[in-house]
Amino acid sequence: MGTRMEVAQLESRMNTEDYRKLQGLFLDSSGEPRSLSRAEFIQHAWSSVGRGSKEDYGLLFDSVEEGRVDWAGLCSFLLLELSDKVKNSRTSSVPCWTPPRTLTCPHRDPVQKVLHLQSSGQYLTVSKGGIVGLRDGEDMSLLHTYRLQNSTVAPKDLWVTDMVILHNLDKIAVSFTSKEVCFYDIVSERDFNCKYKLQGLKFTPWCLDYWMDPSQPDQAVLTIGDIGGQVSGIHFTAAQISLFERLGLRTDSDSANIIQWDELVKGEHHTCYTVTHKAHTPAWVRKGRIHTKVIFSVHIH
Repeated sequence: MGTRMEVAQLESRMNTEDYRKLQGLFLDSSGEPRSLSRAEFIQHAWSSVGRGSKEDYGLLFDSVEEGRVDWAGLCSFLLLELSDKVKNSRTSSVPCWTPPRTLTCPHRDPVQKVLHLQSSGQYLTVSKGGIVGLRDGEDMSLLHTYRLQNSTVAPKDLWVTDMVILHNLDKIAVSFTSKEVCFYDIVSERDFNCKYKLQGLKFTPWCLDYWMDPSQPDQAVLTIGDIGGQVSGIHFTAAQISLFERLGLRTDSDSANIIQWDELVKGEHHTCYTVTHKAHTPAWVRKGRIHTKVIFSVHIH
């Protein structure tokens, strides 16, 4: 008896015309159905189809039945083989889920964002109240918990709206209902230090996105969608050197450099410039997306 693998190898080489030739072998000169012995099947199939060897057809015959075979018997076998292939392909494509596990959660407030750190394979989560969790990329175990520092508002009034990773800078940008976007260094595993605070936004920022040019990492864009229907883009031209640069930068109690939005609009920072469109006014911008410097945004009435 031929193995299923050996028979399948012959089947995989045959096309529709080959099967038509096989069907013709089971009709006599008057067009009536007939059966074939093993020797007859091997000789006629090999000479008629012109594909495969006599041994291949012998294996096919032995896989169908012993004695004689007719077209109905051969078709039944081929359909059964096809059915088995479909079942096997479905079985192999079904993911093998591991049993569910309960993960330690550091958040008491709603989780606003889950992000993947490309450099380490780990995951960052952030809650509305400013708690950031760092999770292992394999088993999702909780590695560290951080509280974002922002002295602009009292801890009880802190409200995070969104967060993005600046992959090429080892920083995150976080937007708050206090109408500011803060930039935190994430190099240290002990603390996320606030490096810049972008303040003076006209409306509360609601969604963020970040894109950098893979061939020129100094070129990057941060988009800010707000509840006033505006989408603003900050185009950084020297991102790996300094996001913002002007004389006389002042700091606050978090030792963060304070950047005013009007300074960017007026072009007072040499390493970036801004663009803004108001296509969604007065609806809230719910999502912004950058693709090769093109900004897409959506709103919900």
